[in-house]
Amino acid sequence: MKKQTDFNSVENQEISRKFVEREVKACFSYEMDAILKAAECGHFESKTELPSWDDIENLYQYVCPECCEGYQNESEAVDCCKSETEPENEPQEIFEWWIISDFLYRKLKEKNEPVLEWGNNYYWGRCTTGQAILLDRVICDICFDMEILQGQKYDWSEN
Repeated sequence: MKKQTDFNSVENQEISRKFVEREVKACFSYEMDAILKAAECGHFESKTELPSWDDIENLYQYVCPECCEGYQNESEAVDCCKSETEPENEPQEIFEWWIISDFLYRKLKEKNEPVLEWGNNYYWGRCTTGQAILLDRVICDICFDMEILQGQKYDWSEN
């Protein structure tokens, strides 16, 4: 059960660290910001099409007006707290860009995280900052879902 799993135990943080080392390739924040600005302004002359904000998957999310939880579709946000107020479709705030594996790209996409496939790479628009990636809730949830945390079926603590 997720509630009983201690994501912050030393063992599970070590497993998350191994997962991040395997799946996260490099920080790409400076470059992606420049690319998105160039695409937005149209000042870049190239035969290769640059990605734009419109190409980012899961950039927008529906937010429950009661608890402010974000959802991929409007019906989930409406069902969340059964609020009388309509949920709003809001952009997620991206603080960092990371080049990631195709595997992590698919997992993050399923978790409604902003992702982008462009050229030969996959990118994650990280909506948190100021802490190690291994501590992000979405990373912990992915590790849990993969059953690689301590005591789970495919426990990585022995690897």
